Amino acid sequence: MIQFANEQTAELVRRMWKICFEDTDEFLDILFTYKYKHENTLIYFEEGEAVASLQMLPYTINFYRQEIPFAYMAGLCTLPEHRKKGYMAQLLHEAHKVLAERNIPLAILIPAEEWLYDFYKKYEYEQVFDKGENIIPVKEILDTYSDNMDMAYQTFDQLFRFRDFCVQKNRNDFEAIAKEYKLDGYPEKRDLPGMARVIDAWTLLDLYAKENLSKKFRIKVTDCLQKDTPQIYSIDCGNVDLILESEDSFDIETDVRLLSRLLFGYKVHELEEKQQRFFEDHQPIMNLMLE
Repeated sequence: MIQFANEQTAELVRRMWKICFEDTDEFLDILFTYKYKHENTLIYFEEGEAVASLQMLPYTINFYRQEIPFAYMAGLCTLPEHRKKGYMAQLLHEAHKVLAERNIPLAILIPAEEWLYDFYKKYEYEQVFDKGENIIPVKEILDTYSDNMDMAYQTFDQLFRFRDFCVQKNRNDFEAIAKEYKLDGYPEKRDLPGMARVIDAWTLLDLYAKENLSKKFRIKVTDCLQKDTPQIYSIDCGNVDLILESEDSFDIETDVRLLSRLLFGYKVHELEEKQQRFFEDHQPIMNLMLE
C-alpha cells in the first residue's frame, strides 16, 4: 500500500533514509528542516511496515527562458531486506501520476550509483546533465559575505539566474546549501550529472515551440503514463496542438526518454540527422542539490 507521509510516519521516512544512505543526523536535520514536506513524500507499506519511500522535492529550472517547476526525486530507498520486490517501481509510477495531477511537467534525479542509470531508464528517465569541470565558488562567496546571507545568496544567484536549462535555487535553498557545505567540510563543488523524465509533454513542447517560431513539424510521443497510447503533437510556428484524427502522419517519433534528451538539447549532435533538424544542442546545468 502506498500513502503520503504524515506527522506520525515522517520519522519512518527519516529512519529509512539513514539506513539506506548512512547520512548523519546533522545532514538529515538540514534536509528535513529545509526541504521535507509530508505532502511531497510517498511511503510503501507492506503488512503495516514502512519498507520504501521517496520524496518529490520542489525546485524550478529555466527551460527555454521560462522558469518552471519540477520535482527533484530524492531519497528513493528500499530497506535492504525488502529489495527486488518491485516496491520502488510502484512508488515511481505513483509519484509520476501525482506530479501529473499537480501540473508539474518534469521530474529530475541524480542516480546514487552508476548502475542506477540503467535502472531509472526503465521508468523513462534519460541523462540530460553532465558532471562539470569548473569549481563553483561557494566557499569564496560565503567567506566574502560571512555575516550577510542575503548578499551571499544574491551573489550566488547571479551565477545561474539567467542561464537557460539551469536548475535554480531560492533563498531558502541556498541557506540549506550553506549549512550542508559547512557540515561537509567545504569540499570542492561542481555541476552534477543527472537524469530527467518528461511528465507533461505538451507543456514542455509548448515552451520549445514558443522559442522556436520557425519550426514546423509533427512529433509522435509514446509515454507509459498515457498507457502507451502514442500522442501526435503538431509544432507550428510557435503553437502546439494535439492531433486527434486517426492519421499517423508525423516527421519524428520518440518515447519520453528520448524526448527529454531532445528538449534539453543533450548531445543532440550525436543523434540521427532528422532529430538534429528539429532540435539543437544546449548545456543543461544542475548543482548543489544537497547531494
